[in-house]
Order: sequence, then C-alpha cells, then structure tokens
Amino acid sequence: MADTARLKKSATPVALVLAVAFLIAWFVIANSSRRVDVVIATVEAITAGPADEGASGKERTAMIGLADGRRLYARIITAEAVRPGQKAKIAVTEQLLSGTRTYEVIDIVDLP
Repeated sequence: MADTARLKKSATPVALVLAVAFLIAWFVIANSSRRVDVVIATVEAITAGPADEGASGKERTAMIGLADGRRLYARIITAEAVRPGQKAKIAVTEQLLSGTRTYEVIDIVDLP
C-alpha cells in the first residue's frame, strides 16, 4: 500500500511536466511559419486601414496582380513609398499547421 501511494505521488509531478512541455511545443508549432517563396509582381492599388491595437499609424495594404492573372492583398512592410504600377518583391509565408499563406511587400524593384 505504501509503495502505491509513493508511486502516485511521484507520478504527479512527471505528468505535470509532460503536460507543460506538450503545451509549449504545441504553442511553438502552432505559431511557426516559414517563407515559401519570394515573387516579383505589380502593385495595382494601395489601401490604408486601421492598425492593429497598440500599433502607431495605419496599416498599409497593396493589391497585387500576379503574372498568372490572380489578385492578392499583401501587407506593406517596407519603409519605401509604394505606388500603383511599381514592381514589388513579395514574400510568401506559410503557417506550418494550417497552411495559411500570408503575403508581404518587402521591397520595391523599380520606380514607375
């Protein structure tokens, strides 16, 4: 009987440590992303909307026209002025778990 009680007491901290390690690993993987591609595309329009909470200024977004005719929206993270008609370098990032892709304008390739 005493051995069983001792085993239960020693198993509890191990189970808690494993649970915490599992939660940390899941959080890291769920919030991980990787850059899959960098493409050059034409900026078709610029929009500015409210920024995320705690951010200063407005969040700028560009409507991008890809060579295959698709259109997408990309968050502008470059400090350079971005105008319609310019060629821009777009970083394509993918979330590891969900496969969701995000697009960001990281540089301007040419001036109109």
